[in-house]
Parts: sequence; structure tokens; C-alpha cells
Amino acid sequence: MEKVANSKRAELVVMYGRRRVGKSRILTEFAKRHEALYLLADLSKNMLDVLSRQIREEYVRFKDWDDFFEFLLKSKYKIIVIDEFQYLVKINKAWPSQLQRWWERIKDTEKKIILCGSIVSTIYKIAKGYGSPLYGRKTYELQILPLKFSQIKNFLPKYSIEELIKAYSVVGGIPRYLEELDPNRSVKENIREKIINRNSFLYNEPLNLLFEEFRDPSPYVSIMLAIVQGYVKFNEISSYSRIDVNKLPKYLLVLERVGLIEKEIPVTERKIKTKFTRYKVKDNFYRFWFKFVFGNRNLIERGLEKEVLEEIEREFNSYVGRVFEEVCEEVMVEKNIFNFTRIGKWWHKDKEIDIVALNEKGKEILFAECKWRNKVNAQRIIEELSEKIESVEWEKKERKEYLTVFAKSFSKRINEFEGRKAFCFDLKDLERIIF
Repeated sequence: MEKVANSKRAELVVMYGRRRVGKSRILTEFAKRHEALYLLADLSKNMLDVLSRQIREEYVRFKDWDDFFEFLLKSKYKIIVIDEFQYLVKINKAWPSQLQRWWERIKDTEKKIILCGSIVSTIYKIAKGYGSPLYGRKTYELQILPLKFSQIKNFLPKYSIEELIKAYSVVGGIPRYLEELDPNRSVKENIREKIINRNSFLYNEPLNLLFEEFRDPSPYVSIMLAIVQGYVKFNEISSYSRIDVNKLPKYLLVLERVGLIEKEIPVTERKIKTKFTRYKVKDNFYRFWFKFVFGNRNLIERGLEKEVLEEIEREFNSYVGRVFEEVCEEVMVEKNIFNFTRIGKWWHKDKEIDIVALNEKGKEILFAECKWRNKVNAQRIIEELSEKIESVEWEKKERKEYLTVFAKSFSKRINEFEGRKAFCFDLKDLERIIF
């Protein structure tokens, strides 16, 4: 954004990302710093009047959209931010084409126009897809992503690393959701007060956002439920959700675009093959909500939050264990623990390895298991791991192997197994590495 502000040419910037991720906060802080004009769109029918009233320093009245664009061209403002600009398109379908036409004049100035939107499926049609009105004209395209695990500590400064992993497994890296958590309460108390409390902001949040993003959210809800219930292959999702196999790819692609699900293949596979592909819910809060809240809303509405909380407690360790694998992988990527060119999961038939990292140039491979348990015997885990790695065919004759175990704590550590280096990381090690 600072590069945009300081450039000597006209800029047309498209910023997008899912709701609550912090886009507006970034833009309002940026606008203050540079005395930019910040305009916020909505679905008002008299949108031109609404925008006029947001320009406080001078009396302005727009009679039509050409009048609005002429103001942008001739006004004193070097930087103009239009937040939630997808609403302008909803009330005026010709808006992108009008901007396209006016940009031919604006581009000869040093004006910076920053368009920000939250409804990603709409943004794709307007600005990202080939043939869209702004395709080839935008100078920057900025996707604002959720925070990583390593970036959430300042929201919950009193939490131990164990509590941080639990909190991250519940609300993920969305700043607005992290702000909602009380740093003086435990994760369990926050779940009770901030999520399964029917009067809380987070109680219906995923459903509300799906209704905002999609005209008919029902197929997307069915797909998310299928994946969370463990139906992760294409045909399984189709069968569980009752969505025809010919229609399902479109829905899956849209959910991928908005960042709610992602496609997985074994890390040793170079091509995406249907028989190996599976899907996962990418967003932790949606994953938690669909697993523990969606199906229990009837109990919550009847005031039976205690029963729902007991169910969450029974399954919570298993649930956090999956997120712990992602945290461990993030640590490996962020802190360069192993010199790899590819990293991910590996599975074949009934065998699965939590993390496999490949150094293709050096023909090195690291296998890691992640155990969300205390007093783990690393010797035993690595013995089990060494049996599974026999099924991994990648560079089998020439590769150099490394073995790793992540755990909450260890009863026994090892640094070598059958001539191969072994590494053990507990939560204290991870805390030192991350923070």
C-alpha cells in the first residue's frame, strides 16, 4: 500500500478477502496516514447521495455516475478508497464498465483508486476473471489472508502456547473473531460464552456470511457438512450432500475461491488425480462451527448449552489434533526447519503420514508425526512411522530419510533411529522457535 501511495503513476488497486479479515482496518489506517478520501458503499438506492455526504470538506452533489467519476478525476484527493465496492455493482451493473471508460482518462494522472470488496465470488466476476471489466487494467491485486498461527499471540497475550493452539483451532486467524475472545477466560469459557451462546456475535456468523456471499447457500452448507463429517472424496461429498456429480465441481470451485475449502493430494503426487484428491475445510472457525454448532443449534435454542459443551469436550482433543498438524507444518515452513521444496500430507490406502517434506534437488525426505498428547514415547511413534514410510515410493533407492515427532510433551526423546536422524519437538520447543 505504501508503494502504491508513493508511486509516480496512476494506480488501480483491487483489494479483496473474506469478511472480518481486516481489510477495512488496513484501509482506514492507510487513509488517515495519507489524507486519502475514504468512501464506504452499501446497498442504498440513493448511493450517489450517500457518497456525497461522505465528502465532508466540501459541498458535493452527484447527479449521476459520470459526475461521480469526474469528481474523482478533478478533485484534490490523490488517493481514493472505495470500500465494499461490490455493492455499487449490485445497484448499478454498468458501474465496472463506467469505471473502465473513465480509467482511460484517470490513468494519465497520478491518482490512486483503491477498490476493496468482501464478497469474493462477486469480486472474481468484476475484477479477476479473464474478460471482466477490470481485467488487465488493475495495477495491483491484493488478497488479504487470515493471520497465521505465529501472528495471533498479541490478541491473547496471557495464553500459553497450548491455549493458543486450542484458540486457533476454534476461531482460526480472523482478527475480528480473535478480538471477540476474552484473553482473561479459558478457551472452554470462551466457547461457552462467545460461540454456543445464542445471543453471541459468533453463534450464527458462518451461516450469516454464507447467506451474504451466496444467493442460495444450501448446497454450500451441504458440502461443508459432508467434509466436516469425514466425507472428503468427490463421490463421497456428492453422495452425502445429494448434489449431482455434474454440478458439484462448480460449487467446490466457488468454495475454494472464497477460501473456505481446499483441495489436497499426497505430496509425492505431481498431478492432481481424482482418485487421490480429497477436500478439507480450510477455515478453522467454519470447521469448528459445522462440527460442533450447526447440528446442535436445536439444543442451544432450548437452553441446553451444557450438553453441547460436554460433547465438545469429549471430541475436542481429537479435533485440535488435526489443527496441531497444520501448526507444525506452518512452523516448518516459516522457520525453515528442513530445507524442502514441497511439503504436505501423504496417504495411500489405509496408511497416512501427517507431514512429509521433500527436498527434490538433494533427494532428501522428512517424515513427521504430530501427536496432541503429553508424555509421548518418541521411540514407539518412530517405530510405527518407519513401517509406514516403506510404502512411500518417492526416490526410494537413493533418498536420505529424516524422522520427526511433534508432541505436547515427551516421556522419551530420541535423536537417531536405525541410522537415520530423528528430531523431537514439544510445545516448549515450538514456543521458542515461533515466538
